Amino acid sequence: MLLMTTIDDLPPESLPYIIERIMDKGANNIHVLNAITKKGRIEYIILVDTDEKYLDDVCSLLALEFGTLGIKTFKYEHITFPYEIECKTVKIKANDVDLESRIRVKFVEKDDKIISLKAEYEDLKSMVEILNSKGIDIPLAKLKTLIEAEAYKGVLKDKTISIEMK
Repeated sequence: MLLMTTIDDLPPESLPYIIERIMDKGANNIHVLNAITKKGRIEYIILVDTDEKYLDDVCSLLALEFGTLGIKTFKYEHITFPYEIECKTVKIKANDVDLESRIRVKFVEKDDKIISLKAEYEDLKSMVEILNSKGIDIPLAKLKTLIEAEAYKGVLKDKTISIEMK
């Protein structure tokens, strides 16, 4: 189920705490969007994806924490694409550093074509931390882009992704 409520009187510092509590009550995901309403008022639109069995607990917590007077509910069908995960060896040469690491790459294939491809966040994070500890400062987003570009080039057939930085 998708729950929606709006809040116009909450300090933003409260949001991380409330988001964590809602996730602990059974939410699959939560999104907090900024919005401007009538008369130029700023508000948050709260969207919570939860299973129906957690509906009462999540709604009660939303009412408690946000003081909301009502919640809209939407029943939906979630379409998921079948995906595969391949583990790749990534070799990076930068300055005097040679790093070899394994990284998981998720991909969706349709009609023998890759239509979506993503490197796993936790693997990227680990790799960036290792590179940073060796004096190679590279943002996670750039490493992700480089690895995914190389994976697309090889269309996942090759088990090794090599990146050289100078």
